[in-house]
Amino acid sequence: MAPHCISSRDFLKQFSFPIEPARDFELDGIPASYAAGHPREWGRETDVLDFTRTKEKDERAYKSYSTAISPDQKLLAITTSKGPILIYDVKSKELRQVLEGSGALVFRPIVKKGEQADTIAEDAGGEHEKPAYTAVSGIPEKASRRGSEDDQLILWHLDQHGRALDEEEPILPAIFATTAIDAIAPELTANHGWTREFVNASTLHARFAEALRQVAADHRRRNNTIIDNATLSNFSSTAFSSDGRLLLYHFQNGSTQSGMREQDKLPQVVIYDIDARMEIHRLSGHTDAIMWSGISPDNQYVASVSWDGTMRMYSSTTGKLGWATEDSGGQSWAGAFSSDSKHIVWSSKSGRVIQVHDVVDGRKISTFQETFNDWCRCLQWHPIKSQIALCVGTHAYVWSPFEGQNGSTIQHFAMGDEKDWNSMAGVQAVSWLDEGRLLCLEISDGTKLVYDTQSNTKELFRRPMGVNIAWVERGFYNLFQKEGESSLYISIDGDGKVRYW
Repeated sequence: MAPHCISSRDFLKQFSFPIEPARDFELDGIPASYAAGHPREWGRETDVLDFTRTKEKDERAYKSYSTAISPDQKLLAITTSKGPILIYDVKSKELRQVLEGSGALVFRPIVKKGEQADTIAEDAGGEHEKPAYTAVSGIPEKASRRGSEDDQLILWHLDQHGRALDEEEPILPAIFATTAIDAIAPELTANHGWTREFVNASTLHARFAEALRQVAADHRRRNNTIIDNATLSNFSSTAFSSDGRLLLYHFQNGSTQSGMREQDKLPQVVIYDIDARMEIHRLSGHTDAIMWSGISPDNQYVASVSWDGTMRMYSSTTGKLGWATEDSGGQSWAGAFSSDSKHIVWSSKSGRVIQVHDVVDGRKISTFQETFNDWCRCLQWHPIKSQIALCVGTHAYVWSPFEGQNGSTIQHFAMGDEKDWNSMAGVQAVSWLDEGRLLCLEISDGTKLVYDTQSNTKELFRRPMGVNIAWVERGFYNLFQKEGESSLYISIDGDGKVRYW
């Protein structure tokens, strides 16, 4: 048994995902079996891409990565909370672009030809190539413009190869710093008694070069749209409308748990028109930090879930509040719209109670039969069926909310040994793949498990015991090849590698 108090590094040294779980997926009462060639450990992949840019192995247990894949599955973005953002070509594994952004990055859905305004050409005052891809991310704190202390978002425009539009030749800050210091050194010596030895021993050159680097970054971003006091939402939020026209972000989203603020300083959800580059609505009413927000698949509604214990439903067209739940009693974390936009599920009452409501009138339809002892912070509605995948602690469920008074549990997976690792071992994310045929579980140690709901088989991609990793947000995708070819998985793993399976 593991010690009562254990560090992340010790957990990674000692933990190995169980080959035989305490409770498995099943079909018609028959437990799932492993597919041919499984389970597999890292090292048995078809191909691998190393995306580490520095030797940081000893720090990985304390770092985190965010990932995103373009709508056409050709580009992969990987970043950390401090940046930069690395853009890779998925097929060739070529590094196409390094962007000076940070935090989560989200690709805009691809807009059909003729529907996108030529805003870049208008801003530049001439004819420019229209972007093939647009993405939004945060900006590193040190690189924020005008010395802003608030969070900022930036819109990136990439060409068909994943490279930034209007890319310019980089400057060499160290050389320019030397040139500038050489120019002023005689006056500093003659009039102020600064010797060359003093200048060389000082931090003048380093600070000059750093200032040039920051200003150069501002210059490179001069044609990008930057939004002040804005953050992207977490917990599988839907940042873009399905047509790519609208962007959701959070405004002044700091928590009020250490002290309430004036009403006009409270968190808000902002609906932003990408093509017009302007706010449409600010959605207010929450009294604490907003954890999740999303636009319904039909683009008619915007919902938000907050630490104030409520969920609120708005019209995306008018910005008016349709309805709001009562305070559920504790921090609330996540939500998800059904694929037909008729229903919404959310984790309420400190993430321990899962409920489904009617989108139009807010009527509560069903409540998950079990009250959890831990947070549920990931909910995924099936893309076709009336089923919801969710995870909490070491458990994952598939719930059908409309079967009976409070629905029925179709699947219940449990890792086991949940008390031995002091809550470090668990299912951190669930996602539907291949139009809902596959259900992927992402485990806190980096392991990925894919369950095939039709064949009742499992594919396991297991982290070897002792491998040090960073935490990865959304680290598994299935890609479809040309007709007649088998599908491909890519796993972005916390040891700094993208594995192709």
